[in-house]
Amino acid sequence: MEQSFEKFQRDFYSIWSRVNLLYSRWAEQIGVSYGVLVVLYGLDVHGSMTQKNICDFYGLPKQTVNGAVRGLAADGYVVLEKSREDRREKLVVLTDKGRAYAREKLKPIYEGERYAYSMIGGGKVFQMLDVMDAFHTLMKKRMEEES
Repeated sequence: MEQSFEKFQRDFYSIWSRVNLLYSRWAEQIGVSYGVLVVLYGLDVHGSMTQKNICDFYGLPKQTVNGAVRGLAADGYVVLEKSREDRREKLVVLTDKGRAYAREKLKPIYEGERYAYSMIGGGKVFQMLDVMDAFHTLMKKRMEEES
């Protein structure tokens, strides 16, 4: 391995880990588990999702998502509704109470993200997104070629 690739590996995964840890700590700070944070974030940003969608999109285990959804449902923050497209699937949907709860809990995170975005600047943020998308595409292509 060449030196620049080794540095990339260390730096990339160090940053990735620190960002994930930051969100985990933020969940703790706002009084929810990381799983609940991710479910609330996903539903608030993307709207209704199946538990499988949440698992696939955020890379969380089924048990983590199911536990978070069950807890949120017990507190009246989400309901499960049959999907119109596939009646076998159940969508996790925020209730009005859940939408207010999610916005309250996620507000400091959204403010932090907005702050980072404004300090970095939209141009650099969109460059980062383009590069991360290209990285994902190439890694996925390589993974599919290997299997």
